[in-house]
Amino acid sequence: FPVTIEQFLTESQILKAKRLNNAKDICKEVIEPNIDSINQKLGQEDDPMYLSYAVEYVLSTLEIRNEYT
Repeated sequence: FPVTIEQFLTESQILKAKRLNNAKDICKEVIEPNIDSINQKLGQEDDPMYLSYAVEYVLSTLEIRNEYT
């Protein structure tokens, strides 16, 4: 099933990730500190770096559409 980043990140976490703008920093500052709650929300254990790359990709496509600016 498709998953949106809003299903596992809060709005403030999404905005912070957008400001960081790269997967390494997103992982360190957004995903890793919240990985337990993220895994609980998604119902599985996920790799923090994989999620970070996914968030970076989604935010880069949203930025093109100006949805979070």
